[in-house]
Amino acid sequence: MNLHHRIFIVLIACCAALFFWNTTPIKPIIIKPYRQIYSLIKEPSDICKHPHLNHFFVVSDDGFLYEVDSIGQILRKADFEGYDTEGVYADSLYVYVVEEMVRKIRVFDLQTLALKRTVNVPYSGGRNKAFEAITFNPQKGLMLLFTEKDPLYLFELNADLQVINEIRLNKIARDISAATCYKGRLFVLSDEDREVIELSPVSYQVIQRWKLPVINPEGLTFTDDYQLIIVSDDREKWYFFDVKHWFNK
Repeated sequence: MNLHHRIFIVLIACCAALFFWNTTPIKPIIIKPYRQIYSLIKEPSDICKHPHLNHFFVVSDDGFLYEVDSIGQILRKADFEGYDTEGVYADSLYVYVVEEMVRKIRVFDLQTLALKRTVNVPYSGGRNKAFEAITFNPQKGLMLLFTEKDPLYLFELNADLQVINEIRLNKIARDISAATCYKGRLFVLSDEDREVIELSPVSYQVIQRWKLPVINPEGLTFTDDYQLIIVSDDREKWYFFDVKHWFNK
């Protein structure tokens, strides 16, 4: 066997290894909650942590934005009534709320919860299968907007909330109901698969999966001390998981 044949065989083997590494399913890790509390907000559809305080922002299917404390007590409610609010993210100045059916991002002032801006994001997918999750990716300095399913898309948005890229993610889950970045890592939540999925914030490939014993998980966030919070829409509960161990592996 000459040198060229040997090089060719090595290249084929490397390509095959890369193919199977990218397509082999990752077995989910089963995690269990250590605490549950009832939500005072009916049909909570997403949750995110306040950037400065031990508070959270929650959106509900009835179209409202709430600020709540660490045990779910309602502190404030925005005056604005939206329509089919599904995703929420907060930075140091604003709270961003996604309305699925009408394809809008509502931008609220963090201090007053007054509506400051509305951005229309065109999308031709199913009326009730559109934007479901929003978060900020610090690795790329871009906002991320996820569709729910059929098809499952990730849109990268610039600082002006304009779409600059779209990526199809159909193979990672049956659906996506929420997303968040924490400690430089990107996590999405699948309602239908009942899984939290960690994605690379650069390539968006799957890194690990956590299986949840939660019915209808619709929102996820983290506390400052590695506690994962999952909110269930139908059950109207918060579930707390200690996941510090999985960050140190």
